[in-house]
Amino acid sequence: MPPKTVNMVSRALTRARSRRLAFTALAAVAATSSAEAGNRCRARASEEEILRYISKAARKYGQSKRAMIRVARCESRLDPCALNRSGPYYGLFQFLKSTWKTTPYGDRNIYDPKAQALAAAWMWKHGRKNEWACK
Repeated sequence: MPPKTVNMVSRALTRARSRRLAFTALAAVAATSSAEAGNRCRARASEEEILRYISKAARKYGQSKRAMIRVARCESRLDPCALNRSGPYYGLFQFLKSTWKTTPYGDRNIYDPKAQALAAAWMWKHGRKNEWACK
């Protein structure tokens, strides 16, 4: 278990007034931890492949390849498995899950670098370029 999860369990057990409450708290944390584990990134793409995905997406949607690469480098350092928990933001272009679902690629794995590039280019084409912190 990650240290954060261990701390959560420890606090829950400390606050629990009975075994039943302690068990319930532990089960809830374990379920959350298990759900997070099932959502881990399994994307394996080289930088060359990622740049190719971005290039094809930019071409498909009439966007600047250079600008898309610049934003992806800024957002994730071209890491398709990047995760910023403050959003939480996921993947190459750092999508919120709710935003991801609004794209034509929202049914694909949020960590898929090809889908991320296509979704970002699609959003840019539809006037949603301002949704990125990196410009």
